[in-house]
Amino acid sequence: MGDKLDCIVIGFYEHHYEEEFQKKKEAQGDSGFYYYVLGQLVPFRGRRIPYMELLNTVLTETTGRDHQLNLAETPNLGVVVLASFLCNRNFNVGMINFFNREKQRLIDMLAQSPKAVAITTTYYEDSGPIRNIIDFVKQYNTDTKIIVGGPYVFNLCHNNDAETQNEIFREIGADIYIHDSQGELTLSMALAELCKERGQDLSRIPNLIYTLDNKEFHRNERVIENNEMDENSVDWRFFDKEFYTPFASMRTARSCAYSCAFCSYPYFAGPLNLTSLPVVENELAVLKDSGVKYISFIDDTFNVPLPRFKNLLKSMIANKYDFKWYSYFRCSNADDETFDLMRDSGCIGVFLGIESGDQNILVNMNKRATVAKYKDSIRKLKERGIPAFVSMIVGFPGETRETVQNTIDFLNETDPTFYAAELYWHSKSVPIHREADKYGIEGEGYSWKHNTMDWQEAAELTLEVYRSVKGPVIMPTYTFSIDAAPYLMSKGFSIEKIVRFAGVATDMLVKGFDSDTPDTGDEERRLREIFM
Repeated sequence: MGDKLDCIVIGFYEHHYEEEFQKKKEAQGDSGFYYYVLGQLVPFRGRRIPYMELLNTVLTETTGRDHQLNLAETPNLGVVVLASFLCNRNFNVGMINFFNREKQRLIDMLAQSPKAVAITTTYYEDSGPIRNIIDFVKQYNTDTKIIVGGPYVFNLCHNNDAETQNEIFREIGADIYIHDSQGELTLSMALAELCKERGQDLSRIPNLIYTLDNKEFHRNERVIENNEMDENSVDWRFFDKEFYTPFASMRTARSCAYSCAFCSYPYFAGPLNLTSLPVVENELAVLKDSGVKYISFIDDTFNVPLPRFKNLLKSMIANKYDFKWYSYFRCSNADDETFDLMRDSGCIGVFLGIESGDQNILVNMNKRATVAKYKDSIRKLKERGIPAFVSMIVGFPGETRETVQNTIDFLNETDPTFYAAELYWHSKSVPIHREADKYGIEGEGYSWKHNTMDWQEAAELTLEVYRSVKGPVIMPTYTFSIDAAPYLMSKGFSIEKIVRFAGVATDMLVKGFDSDTPDTGDEERRLREIFM
């Protein structure tokens, strides 16, 4: 990364959570989004705050030191992948990993007049954060071209006609949009064109939607990218070690081998693309030598295919990497040897997308798994001391009060370490929508109904799950997520303290379902006792 910047890649923008909560509350009669957020933010001294802010507040009051813990400070893999891809093609790249905390760095970078700013959109459900970043960039540099890509743009293009897209693009205010589910190659081609001193011509670059006046938009030919994983693994040597130690995220595959009825990702991402074992080993060796101790593998199905997964774990053991690692995990694709290898290679937790404790709903979801297998897998994880985070969906087509009760019974019986139960979000892009007539599906997003339930009833039942499950503790995916445990462990917290903290936060969260300002004095006392 040289002195003269060609491009700045900008990562995560953090919402103002209390403001978001109030907006959703005002619209609670029109959408289930409010009830989704209600299950994410803790009532605390008259406000609604995320788990991490609660933890920071308690730590400050008990230790006298502001820890400023935030998951967004960990390396944003979307930013890392793009930056590595561009650096490998001899571009000079600057990174803003966490926008909210790096505004002055961004101002300094913009003063170097880079040719482009590239904004990733992995975590955004609306255009608000993107607009805020763009407004900030334009405040300090009006000449740098602004490029936006990633899941938000791709889904926007897939779900809307050209004129609707244009209306939203005009509100966002970028110069160039990348219409591809990957987009790294398109970005590098656009950047190469912008770096030319004269004769720039964006019309020849596929997958671009661009404008010269934010009124008229030009759409280029679509050529679906298929960037090989082996050729484009992250080269961590481009980055300062302090940036990614002791906690780093890593991917060893793109897409998913399954086709769950509520998920469109495999359709958009294409066939499962795997990084070969030697390339994975090389990346792990670099991370090990750099001082990384904790790794979160973000592959959607890390243990698929199973023989590859076992070979990778055996390699981690043989090479004595000694990582503490966390991953997504497919319960239906494991045997006893798998669980033993996970324990012996340093696994400290897994995310289980179980989604329902009812077998009929699992069939509707095309999960290709059984409740019995799920129960057996959680038991085997617990026997080996591996914490499990279980994700559940409430309201999927076919759901009834009886099937939700089966999910409650499943959670109480299996007693995983963490769980989340979230209101179903319907997209017309997902496979189940092809059976809309069969299930009577109407609406989308958090405003839907089908033959057996509507979003209002599902929202009530989501809260009922949280009230009725007594063993595992709630780990909100919106504000704490699966990376919270390994991230906090990398900061010196024990898993026992993390569980105790989340348990108290769970009690506060549930109290907040019935009151905006519940009495949380007892919970605050318990929190202080944990960290004294």
